[in-house]
Amino acid sequence: TSARARTKVDVGFQSLAGTSKALQGMVGLDVDGLLDQARGFDSLYFETGQGSEVTNVAAEGVDMLTLEARTYGVARYLGQHTGAWMIVNDVAGFIGPEVFRTGDQLERACLEDAVMAKLHGLTMGLDVCSTFHMGIEPRALQTLTERIVKQAAPAYLMAVAGNSDPMLGYLTTAFREHPRLRRQIGKRISTPMSRRLTALGLMNEGGELNADAPGPASLYAMYMKAGGDTRSSETLCAEGAKKIERLSRRGFDLGYACAGDCLPPPEVESRMDTIYKHARGALYATLNEAVVADVSPQHARVRTRALGREEYLSHPPSGEMIREADAARLVRLSAPRRTPQVQFVLSDGLNANALNENLRALVPRLRHELVQAGCHVGEVDVVVENGRVRAGYHVGALLDVDVIVHLIGERPGTGFNTLSAYLTYGRDRAGRSLWSPQLAHSHTSSVCGIHPGGKRPEIAADEIALCVRRMLEERCSGVAFSPTLS
Repeated sequence: TSARARTKVDVGFQSLAGTSKALQGMVGLDVDGLLDQARGFDSLYFETGQGSEVTNVAAEGVDMLTLEARTYGVARYLGQHTGAWMIVNDVAGFIGPEVFRTGDQLERACLEDAVMAKLHGLTMGLDVCSTFHMGIEPRALQTLTERIVKQAAPAYLMAVAGNSDPMLGYLTTAFREHPRLRRQIGKRISTPMSRRLTALGLMNEGGELNADAPGPASLYAMYMKAGGDTRSSETLCAEGAKKIERLSRRGFDLGYACAGDCLPPPEVESRMDTIYKHARGALYATLNEAVVADVSPQHARVRTRALGREEYLSHPPSGEMIREADAARLVRLSAPRRTPQVQFVLSDGLNANALNENLRALVPRLRHELVQAGCHVGEVDVVVENGRVRAGYHVGALLDVDVIVHLIGERPGTGFNTLSAYLTYGRDRAGRSLWSPQLAHSHTSSVCGIHPGGKRPEIAADEIALCVRRMLEERCSGVAFSPTLS
């Protein structure tokens, strides 16, 4: 709504779910609230996927398949009552092994979802994807995708530049796979896109790629020329090549072209193997004691209820609460001290290396800025082994602080070790505690993508400090909180 007040928004996006509790936990709105938000958009794009209600502790005792069918009913309802052009995308496999542990389970879900969407009359595509902690290797997912596309006949198939999404860190379809998949199932791209690509010289009128098609740098030059840039094509091509190289270093699969039959060339397969090995290693990394000692001279180590890494990865609730003995010790440790406004929580999450690489540049600066601003920051940081985001909420409940700053390793898959900060103000407007391990995620704000090649830790520290100060002033966080980071 606020964005539409400032500029034209062509497509409204929202993730959907099959229970009111899940919707309210995700966005703070039920179906009627979503309908109010959807009105005024010419086009709507919704994302779904089996399991979101389960992972948000909002399934209400209903099975995932039924919940997904109900989600499609919500999408149809919103489309019917707005009259907007609408598509739905089923991001099957995005959540992880707590929902699907094998390729067979993922395939079954995609086929189930495709049938249900057709019965609902929805224009729905598939994003056949897998998180790296599911353990499905890249080539296995490509084979699985071919089989699903043939059987499910989705309205469209999502893809990214390379088989690893450079932002969200999961395996999916690469753009270069599309021509081969279309040929195998006898499909074509949309007519407007076909005309555009033919005009650019990328494909012939039969839909086949031209052998002498212009490369990415040449396409960049053509794009800039069409926008009115008067520089020479040679200059623009050189500029385009530099930008592609820079993006490639940041994790984007760009500029590699294709081998025969639109297969990935050897350097792309090597790149993907490297990312996969990095991700699998990161999942089992542990916190570096020297790093923790440097950034948190006083800290308390606690464990969640997960009995080991495998249980933590496959059963998320095991990482959402602190073990009883450790929780009691944490309360005893804090009892003699003045209750802080702000408590730091450091969790390994799905990638302890994200903390090992980024904490030294982030935590001391963040602590200094908050103290300088007059915030009372806890003297003892809480370091959590096998911790999920909700473990931070549990710490908030145990210590009864105002704000939790939870620094946690995000799931790997981009080739980088990425840290996120989850910031939660745990009281209502009257000052009563909201803390609970079941606190809705809509109460939480986040600063994500923290690593030297993305949002630099120093910049993140400034943003986190600003957010925390304003949360204390406004006494809210999450969907009720709208900071201006300046």
